[in-house]
Amino acid sequence: MINILQDLQLSEFIALDLETTGLNPNNDYVTEFSAILFKEGEVADKLTFLCDPGIAISPEIELLTGISTKMVKGKPSFEKQLQTVLDFIGDYPIVGHNIGFDLSFLKSYFKRHEDFKRLRINNPLYDTSLLSQAFYFYLHDHKLATVSEYCGFSSVGAHRAEADALNTGKVFLKLLEEAGKYDLDTLQIINMILKDTRDPNKWLYQNLARRLLLRKSLGSSQKPKIDWSPPINIIGKSISAADQNTINSVDEKIEEYFGQGGVLSGKLKRYESRDQQKEMAKIVLESLMDGKSAVIEAGTGVGKSLAYLIPSILWKQNIATESARIVIASNTKTLQEQIFFKEIPFANKTLGLNFKAVMLKGRSNYICLTRWNRFLADLGNRLHIANRSSIISIVIWLKHTKTGDISENNGFKLKKNYSVWNEICSEPGYCTTNICQKYNGCFLGKTRYQAVNADVLVVNHSLLLSDAAANNSVLPEYSALIIDEAHNLEKNSYNYFSAKVNFPMLSALLNVIYNSTPIERGLIVDVLQLMSQFKKLSQIDSYIQKVKDHVGDLKIGANIFFKTVFSHSRDKLQSARGYGIKKRYKRFKEEFPAIKSEPNAFIFELSNLIDALKKLIKKTDELVSDFPGGFDDLRIRFTNIIGTLETYQRTLEQVTTGDMDELIFWYEISQYGNENSVEFACTPLDMSQSLYENLLKSKHSTILTSATLQIADSFNYILRRTGIDKFESDRIIIEAVGSPFDYQNQMKFITYHASEKNSNDIAALSKILIELAGSLNKGILALFTSYYTLSEVYRKIQPEFKKLGVKLLAQGMGGARTALLEQFRKDRGSVLLGTNSFWEGIDVVGESLEILIVSKLPFPVPSEPIIEANVEKLRLEGANPFNDYYVPESVLKFRQGVGRLIRSKEDRGIVINLDERIDKKAYGQYFKRSLPVQAITVVGLENLMQEVNEFF
Repeated sequence: MINILQDLQLSEFIALDLETTGLNPNNDYVTEFSAILFKEGEVADKLTFLCDPGIAISPEIELLTGISTKMVKGKPSFEKQLQTVLDFIGDYPIVGHNIGFDLSFLKSYFKRHEDFKRLRINNPLYDTSLLSQAFYFYLHDHKLATVSEYCGFSSVGAHRAEADALNTGKVFLKLLEEAGKYDLDTLQIINMILKDTRDPNKWLYQNLARRLLLRKSLGSSQKPKIDWSPPINIIGKSISAADQNTINSVDEKIEEYFGQGGVLSGKLKRYESRDQQKEMAKIVLESLMDGKSAVIEAGTGVGKSLAYLIPSILWKQNIATESARIVIASNTKTLQEQIFFKEIPFANKTLGLNFKAVMLKGRSNYICLTRWNRFLADLGNRLHIANRSSIISIVIWLKHTKTGDISENNGFKLKKNYSVWNEICSEPGYCTTNICQKYNGCFLGKTRYQAVNADVLVVNHSLLLSDAAANNSVLPEYSALIIDEAHNLEKNSYNYFSAKVNFPMLSALLNVIYNSTPIERGLIVDVLQLMSQFKKLSQIDSYIQKVKDHVGDLKIGANIFFKTVFSHSRDKLQSARGYGIKKRYKRFKEEFPAIKSEPNAFIFELSNLIDALKKLIKKTDELVSDFPGGFDDLRIRFTNIIGTLETYQRTLEQVTTGDMDELIFWYEISQYGNENSVEFACTPLDMSQSLYENLLKSKHSTILTSATLQIADSFNYILRRTGIDKFESDRIIIEAVGSPFDYQNQMKFITYHASEKNSNDIAALSKILIELAGSLNKGILALFTSYYTLSEVYRKIQPEFKKLGVKLLAQGMGGARTALLEQFRKDRGSVLLGTNSFWEGIDVVGESLEILIVSKLPFPVPSEPIIEANVEKLRLEGANPFNDYYVPESVLKFRQGVGRLIRSKEDRGIVINLDERIDKKAYGQYFKRSLPVQAITVVGLENLMQEVNEFF
């Protein structure tokens, strides 16, 4: 390590950290500073002090850092200690975790202080945040605490300057070891990317490359060994005639595998034959054998994934034909990965069922190596110099990935860099054609090839529905469909059968065609360069100019259209009080009576551009006909863009007419967006018909399963909403197999009534949380239906929780969902507040979660366009929208929420429901009848605590 530090001129360096009153260096101030000097990889000296910011420290910052206004009062300000800081730092290299943040505060103090106004920090800089995103790309986040713990260092004292500075220095040393594993080619690619940038790690990469050159070494061409096992997406070999497994009796075959003393009990330690699992497996196998469909509610603990996986493989082996392919679709990534990485290897290898499974995702999830390398070759025109650091993690990730699935790379911030990803991900014409022959079909091509002869495809709802919306042109032909988490099927369908158009989408696409600022670039420029090579520029000039003109006209027309809509919605926006607008409409002319010609002019310009592009492609094809393959890549890119433009044109024609009863129309305007930030959307109203026609009708057999499909012992709602009720009744098997859990002894459900009259939700919930946290060391999850209520409760209880020494976690208050859940599981006795995404799809087993609080019954938001349209449709049909839509939707979500509590046979816990409507309203019976235990009612906090204490 010492040799590396010497080679990199890092034998001595300073690791520093600041704590501040906020994030804005112009309005916020430093509360604590720490700098630690490392020599030869060891701590040699340090400087740490608190400082008075001159303003009050907010409760949120105090909670985060542990630094209070009282602690810093009377301390010298940071400004008065600047010279001491500068003397300590000297000209040592400086390391920080997000060093730009620390420097921004130092610079702001320089500006405020007359003696330091002209001072510049010229020390070499290094950023462990960016380095960890590159070399630890597989971590779920790259916060200092996360990276420190991964490296084996304690994160106790996180957000205190000295602890953070110390960890920053130690993490930096670990990252240097990682960076030193990579070969010269990799480092030269990184150096090419970072050339002329201000990336703080630029000098590190240059010195690493120089180190190899001085040692006359190219470095190892082998993949560096890292602490990450690249996921695979292909398992096993296809079933052949030799694997045929004839089924003479369904009952006997199920007993053979799931019965006491059967195959599973011989392969799984502590396996207990479960009647519920056996019953579900039998229904699945019967359905597949008889060509029927099944709707099966299987409670938590049944082991439903094996209950449908094993029978489906047995059926496939019985048929032993290629067309008998099975698609298994789940809603969440967690379940998809559980099926593919746990259940399938077990069934394949341990049980010896011998089949081939492929996990497949949508095309845009995969990187295209052809597009990536062309992107790098034209980096100067493709990516602004300030954003170059964002792609370093891709360079490192590509050294290791086996799938090319970007979800593996958390160092690449997909949402932030979506436009970059659009330029390098797979798109039609790539990866599955000769264009990517050099890379053997890239990643998607290989996966699609393997999928064609797979027995089982594991997909998510998104890909399943995308395939259905694209007339089944995405997935290989299949005859059996198993949809897990089926309660989400209809909701997800609205996303994939819908169409949207907005100014940023259109503008980004037009810029891909042609953009004149700051320099000319785009596909048009690529055509010009191609024609220049073939010396045929003069013959294409007029076609190029027409496209340029139409791109310019369309940008103006689109901007005018969206701005006009925005200006006519200004009154609605002002009355939205900071929440923006999401509004359904039936007819565009009625919603925007003052908007006359703008839509037609906009659509006309769009049509002109499409026509001009088609003529350009035709002419270019003619001119390069003597040069086979010369225009192939550009033709694919133009064809894809024309297809997208034609989709936008159809969508615009629909949304600006808005006179089709079979569609739902709405528009959205952000409160804080630009004056053209308007989005229009439409989707089919009768989703059940779309699902039946496009997804269910043609299948040999479809299995829908979930832990929550019934509303008070009835499947009618889910059958109607998914379209499966359109099958003849003798073609559907409907069953609830129950759960193996002993809910009567494992769980208690309490509805709490406040003893005080007029007690508001926030006050009551806050009081209960403080009382529970103060008297019990139990993991508590509180589920909210409103982020506003969550944040108000958080603000009210966090000072008390600090006094109690109880960890309080909250959605939106720092940390992504995954990170919050990890922290919640790890810190027994912590309290987690969550909204929508925490009601389902999370699995917290054991003592980490023993009390679940339902703040309100989760009714749908009436103003949501899709909900509003469905309610209106039911009303016109003479139904009761509240009982026939609002209540069933709420019950399904309520059941999902309650289901978070008991996840294993060892779990015990209490649900506390604070919504008294479950007792006071007639519809409350539907919620109570959907519970696995009898609900009891408790009045007053004292009685509640007595019930809780008696249970535990």
